[in-house]
Amino acid sequence: MKKYQKMIEKYNIPSRDLYELPSSLLRFPDGAHYRNEISGIESLDDMETLIKESQKRKVPIHRVIAMGNGSNLLTLKELRELALMSKEAKIELIVIPGPRANFDVGKHAASEWGRFSGVRVRGSDNICYFLQDVLRCIEAGIRGFLFYGEDLIFLFHKMRKNGDLPSNLVFKLSYTAGIANAAGCLLAEQVGSDSINPVTDLTLPMLASLRKVIKIPLDIVIVTFEILGNFNRFWEGSEIIRVSSPCYIKQELDRGIENAKTKVKYCEIMRELISKQNPELILSEQGPKDLRIPQP
Repeated sequence: MKKYQKMIEKYNIPSRDLYELPSSLLRFPDGAHYRNEISGIESLDDMETLIKESQKRKVPIHRVIAMGNGSNLLTLKELRELALMSKEAKIELIVIPGPRANFDVGKHAASEWGRFSGVRVRGSDNICYFLQDVLRCIEAGIRGFLFYGEDLIFLFHKMRKNGDLPSNLVFKLSYTAGIANAAGCLLAEQVGSDSINPVTDLTLPMLASLRKVIKIPLDIVIVTFEILGNFNRFWEGSEIIRVSSPCYIKQELDRGIENAKTKVKYCEIMRELISKQNPELILSEQGPKDLRIPQP
């Protein structure tokens, strides 16, 4: 085994999961270990509910993933309103442009075997349509985008570096890319990902091995619904943060107004548990300066 391990470690990739669970020494720019991320916001009403619930419970929400069905389903006026709401609440808004597999005319990714191939943008025409949707969102003031694969992050990061797109955009890589090991994480960081959502069921030693090779935040699902495995990792939360920081703790439930309220409540529960299990772990305040807040 040592022979094989040395071959892997030569390329700065851990040759085993880190069962010793070392504490991560990395932090967000404000010194915090973790932040709250909520997905599944599909409408202005959902966003308004989330913000009000956050203020009511006095729980900071740092990042919202919106328009899972595609940002093209909102008018430009609605996108601007969504951006303005996020700006006023000091929330980083990540939208999901279209088209992509399962949201265009192709159905390969939805087939029994096609689902193993990932969810990618199909063909060059759709890359161009995707760019148009991103530019439309930028016009509305949005600065954050979720990508289903590292392929388009590679392209759009080059556009961002060369000035074809604004330099203050943030690119988040979805768990649909299937990132599940340190090599995949390192590749995703190198092509321009600003944060990575690995697959949702990685163990603590696996998460520690990812953190060993990258510096960007990990976006880690704590609660999810049936389509993603239907699990609850509340009690592991403090350990996940300790070995993975800086990280976004993500609430992934079904969509809708009532679930928006529940997700904020779960963020409050997480804060309570973490404060008892490991009070040294720091949660960012609302609106840290490094977030890419919309600019409508």
